[in-house]
Amino acid sequence: MRTSFWRLIALVALLALIAASCATQDTTETTGAEDAATTTEAEDAAATTEAEDDATTTSAAEEMDFGDPVTLNLGHPFPAQHPIQVNALEPFAAAVNERTNGTVTIEFQPGGALAPPPATFENTVAGGQEMGWALQGYHAGVFPVTEIVEQPFQFTSAEQATQTLWALYDEFPALQEEYSDVQLLGLWTHDIGDIWTKDTQVQTMEDMQGLTMRFPTPIMGEVMEAMGASSVGMPAPEIFESLSTGVIDGLSIAVSGLESFQLYPELNYGTQCDCYVAAQYLVMNLDTWNSLTPDTQQVLLDAGREFSMAASVTYDDAYAAISQKAVDEGIEIYELPPDELARWHEVGQQVTEEWIAEMEGRGVPAQEMFDRMQEIKAEHSG
Repeated sequence: MRTSFWRLIALVALLALIAASCATQDTTETTGAEDAATTTEAEDAAATTEAEDDATTTSAAEEMDFGDPVTLNLGHPFPAQHPIQVNALEPFAAAVNERTNGTVTIEFQPGGALAPPPATFENTVAGGQEMGWALQGYHAGVFPVTEIVEQPFQFTSAEQATQTLWALYDEFPALQEEYSDVQLLGLWTHDIGDIWTKDTQVQTMEDMQGLTMRFPTPIMGEVMEAMGASSVGMPAPEIFESLSTGVIDGLSIAVSGLESFQLYPELNYGTQCDCYVAAQYLVMNLDTWNSLTPDTQQVLLDAGREFSMAASVTYDDAYAAISQKAVDEGIEIYELPPDELARWHEVGQQVTEEWIAEMEGRGVPAQEMFDRMQEIKAEHSG
């Protein structure tokens, strides 16, 4: 960053000198020579400073203690071509390797190679894998406080939701406690989720009645049940077969999930409702974490925060591209009109109020968290 700053200083100095020479028509050759000399001196000074900064940065990195070389396996239940692995986790792994001078290598084990989806977190806690990535919603009852960010009809983008989630995590010990069995490195959400069906187009709440719908989070399961559907839970990799065999009539899933799990052939309708986002985590086994040097730990923490935001942006980019691809693939998209959407929001509000009451009964300051969430997300509404 300091290198870029000094390059900017040199450029500004050069442009200022050029502007001055153009504005003065009777500049003598002597003045021109002096300006050239001044410019050369500024460039030389900037180059010297840049070299000094590079040397200082290199020296500081060399003085840090990253310990012995270590290879960490990172298991997750998704395909290796999932955009989060390709566009966010792989750059994260490369950054960690570079910042630790090649000491830490992260290897990926996708597709549930180390644990089935519902056991990803538990397997990381137990040490069956050093690192794990999945959705909190895959682990029933383990992350009830994190459901604050999964309340229905709350966010307009993954980036907004991720910024809000981290702020809540930093402020509320009740949220931090849910990750006390691991070292938390990343927290983020996927893009906005909508309703997708195979044979029945959902235009009103009544159209949900009698449908068997896969729910992505416990909260959305309650919302769909309140609308008259029968909701069933399952990891995303099982959705395609469940649609093709008629086990489910449809589902709620992030728009990006259509591409990640190639659901286009099994879906005919989409209902745009901006229903929800779902939280995701990147965690490390505590014994593995404690075996690393403090300098290595700091690199991982810093890179994890950066990765979280990169993951949310990846999802938002996917939302824009895949929304159009869904139409191109023949899925008919219906946008709920304001009056019908208001009815859905009323159902969502009822579910949220019930969640707040339940959490308050457990001693969690859920109302305070929810109110704070409204303030934080408004700060990131742009």
